[in-house]
Amino acid sequence: MAKTQELEGLPVIDAAESDQFSVAVSLDDLQAGDPKKPERHPVAIALRRAHGIDDARVTKSETLIRRGKKWYRYDPPDKRLFMELRKTLKRA
Repeated sequence: MAKTQELEGLPVIDAAESDQFSVAVSLDDLQAGDPKKPERHPVAIALRRAHGIDDARVTKSETLIRRGKKWYRYDPPDKRLFMELRKTLKRA
């Protein structure tokens, strides 16, 4: 059963399992971001640039994306891939 929750007065809905996406995180996102703050997570910064996404929050346990007047809950970013990305971009 889906969790019922609100964020900023808007409903949070579990995204469909088939609704997946990828996002390009840049070195600027890593430098400007803070993985400990959901609004400043580098992946959240990158997501906010994507077409159709109005806002984003990323934590160790979930990714929240706002489209219009609803938040959608997705799985968190793959921790191993995120760590590899950080190493790769910092070397560049």
